[in-house]
Amino acid sequence: MNLFLSFACSIIISIVLIPVLIKYATALRLVDQPNARKVHTVAIPRCGGIGLAAGAISAMSLFAPMQEEIFGLFIGGLIILTFGILDDRFDLHYKWKFLGQFLAVFAVMIGGVYIQYIPFNGLEVASLVFALPLTVFFVVGVINAVNLSDGLDGLAAGIMLLSFSAMVYLALEANGANGVKGAVVALAVAGGIVGFLWYNTHPAIVFMGDTGSQYIGFMAAFLSILLTQKINPALNPALPLLLLGLPILDTLTVMARRIRAGRSPFSPDKTHIHHKLMEYGFTHAEAVGCIYLIQGVFLGSAFAFRYSSDLIVIGIYLLISSTLLFLFYVASKTEWSLHHAYENKERRGWSLWRQNWLFQSCRCYINYALGLFVCSQLYCLRDRLYELSAENMIFIFTGFVFFILAPRKFKNIWIRFSLYISAIFADVMSDNFPEMAIHTHWIVDLFLVLLIAIVTIAIRVTRKSKFRLTTQDMLVVLFVFGGVLLIDVQYIEHMTLRLFCVVYALEYLLHREIYPFRFTCYSSSLAGLIILTLVFPTLNL
Repeated sequence: MNLFLSFACSIIISIVLIPVLIKYATALRLVDQPNARKVHTVAIPRCGGIGLAAGAISAMSLFAPMQEEIFGLFIGGLIILTFGILDDRFDLHYKWKFLGQFLAVFAVMIGGVYIQYIPFNGLEVASLVFALPLTVFFVVGVINAVNLSDGLDGLAAGIMLLSFSAMVYLALEANGANGVKGAVVALAVAGGIVGFLWYNTHPAIVFMGDTGSQYIGFMAAFLSILLTQKINPALNPALPLLLLGLPILDTLTVMARRIRAGRSPFSPDKTHIHHKLMEYGFTHAEAVGCIYLIQGVFLGSAFAFRYSSDLIVIGIYLLISSTLLFLFYVASKTEWSLHHAYENKERRGWSLWRQNWLFQSCRCYINYALGLFVCSQLYCLRDRLYELSAENMIFIFTGFVFFILAPRKFKNIWIRFSLYISAIFADVMSDNFPEMAIHTHWIVDLFLVLLIAIVTIAIRVTRKSKFRLTTQDMLVVLFVFGGVLLIDVQYIEHMTLRLFCVVYALEYLLHREIYPFRFTCYSSSLAGLIILTLVFPTLNL
């Protein structure tokens, strides 16, 4: 249960805190001004990383066991956060940036997390004289690689969300206390990223700044080390290359170009992969989606070859990298460009799609289907409801009244939270609530698959100006394929399918705010209150 709570707590803190930071960004002088190297043309607050890191650190402190290794990560993260805020505020000299990174790395290494097993060295522990400098070089390199890759809305955050998700699955695969511990930490950071992406998906209203990019790069580097060196040493020690594949490749190629041109490897320019894609005619969202797919290839290879030999893992990384670079080389030489012949074409060409009754029917079905889904859960829990104390009933009633009177933004957040926990409740809490076993029946899954089919039709009949898919949709699709095709962890595939169906059904309704969906609105909000009331006494906190 700590896995779910770590993820949910981090999301909530990040989502709630970031708007507050945006409001005071100008007063705090945390604003990113446009220039020739940047894509955005107006000043954007760069305080999102503070909210992201605050959510992750809070969740870690509450739900991760503060043993020596995790405590080192916690302290190192605080150091990175401090120097990141100073950098975003005062634009620190690079020497001060490196000082903060080195201090953070040393804090974690003191806790015992460093590279002990290296490729082509078998099961022999590497000498500290070699292992410690290699750890510093790797972690500092990844921190700056993620920082340099943060060039488009949702880019670095989306890439690293995919990587952290992969680490969660690999940690749980270890089936031990260390695996759960690593998964709790990875989910804490992933939750912070999810909350941040809510405001950073194109067009972004906030950037993560150096605070966020350095923090997630730092955590990703050390979690990949912890995963392969401590949690599951059977994993290939070169696996971090694939888990962090694209940021590493992007940074190495950009620096190589700069050195070949006789410039400093740290000099700014517009030669990153995302810049190249936009030169080839990709739109902002298409470039980000393409990069998500490339990172998905790296992560898929990491799963497929996680127990393979050093030569195979490194060879696969080089093969993917060289193929990608070759494609970019061909595109540059041939001046290839992606064109959008159908960008403005009316999406409802077939006469059936123009029927208003079809649109209305789909919308009503989605509304009542979601409401029925959560009401059926409450029906399964009816005996538990009868046993609730008067204090619990007052809490539920007060919370429901507060929801009715709350502003729309809060309502949307609470509806999302309630529906998402409802989607995974039957799986996560099956041991504590055996009466929910009936809700994991295949008939419920079939019902949700039918729901997503109706959502697909609803999107098809909705004009593009009124409903628009984003790069977050690409992340969700990648998670679904990852959960169904690559992962063999109990409940993961089931929960992924349910979340996929519920998320898109709800997001469609929320994007259609001019139409009421009261049944889903009130039933889900009540279900969230009841589930939390029933769950927390079982946690033994």
